[in-house]
Amino acid sequence: MTPNPTQRLSAFRYCKWRWLRFRRSWTDTRADRIPSWSKLYLRAYLNLLALVLAVLICVFAALSIGLTPGVVRHAFDGLPGGAATLALVGLGAPALAAYRWIRPIWLDLVMVRERAIDFTGGRFNTRARESHSVMIGPLARTLNALAERMERLIAAQRDLTNGISHELRTPLARARFALEILREPSSALEYETAVTSIEQDIAELDELIAMSLTYARLEYMSLQSHLEPTPLAAWFDAQVKDANLLYGDKAVTLQVDVDRGVRVAMDKRLMSYAMRNLLRNAGKYANSQIRVCVAMAHGNVEISVEDDGAGVAPAERERIFDAFVRLDRSTGGYGLGLAITRQVLHAHKGRIVATDPLTPPGARFELSWPAGNQA
Repeated sequence: MTPNPTQRLSAFRYCKWRWLRFRRSWTDTRADRIPSWSKLYLRAYLNLLALVLAVLICVFAALSIGLTPGVVRHAFDGLPGGAATLALVGLGAPALAAYRWIRPIWLDLVMVRERAIDFTGGRFNTRARESHSVMIGPLARTLNALAERMERLIAAQRDLTNGISHELRTPLARARFALEILREPSSALEYETAVTSIEQDIAELDELIAMSLTYARLEYMSLQSHLEPTPLAAWFDAQVKDANLLYGDKAVTLQVDVDRGVRVAMDKRLMSYAMRNLLRNAGKYANSQIRVCVAMAHGNVEISVEDDGAGVAPAERERIFDAFVRLDRSTGGYGLGLAITRQVLHAHKGRIVATDPLTPPGARFELSWPAGNQA
């Protein structure tokens, strides 16, 4: 029996409705039932009442040791209002204390339950109200952090799906065109050209899939089990040596301001991937010079990569780290390199920024992360 909000109930029918709701909340054992305020309050009240009665019994027993029970009862009867007042205080004080104690907790629990229902329904834009309760406050903050994390993952997945669908069109269109040529090639040269084009498109699709999987994997994984002490100078030399082999027409200046024996915590595979991305960008856009520096400062590893190319406009220095953003589409690529590099640095609790150049008049990227267990 649910009352109509527009219908006024008599006192008897209202009390009957409240009693039915109270009884249902105590007898309903479904897992999805609405929590019962009366049940929680009554349990807290009975616990406090038992504590008060225990204290009164102990006081009465202590007084009875030195005095006769009759004298003690006479003393209680001499209180203002007599034993009735004492009984009323003994019953009322726990009721008030239980209400003041349990009511804020109950409201916080209801709020957390509503937010959990929202998150179950995929509404991650809602947030739990900030609570100062030592019990519910951490839970509310954890729920908000979970919602923010899920929002970021959903947004990243959406951007990745949109970006991949866009990037797939060009190689697929070229492959389809080459297949049409292979159906009726006009010459052996045209046949070989079409086959070569299909091979290049397959390699491009393979690279796109590999980079997309790396980008998606970094959104979910934790690096704590992959961090290992690594000789920083030796690792850095190997990265720059590879860049020298790839970009032999560019003058690569190397500056190492760390002790050769220093070891820092990193995931070598991912950090090498990030470093290669930066060096690849520098080699792609530099006119003739690339300058690479590594140093230690305030317990952090600090690396900078500069080139003498066209540089990055200040308004674009943050946007270039978004997935599938390419400022110059004539150079190829998918716009995932810098996005993956930022993810790698975030996973190492570090950062990467594009800043004003210091020596060559081009682009400058600075990355840093905690050195961790140095040796």
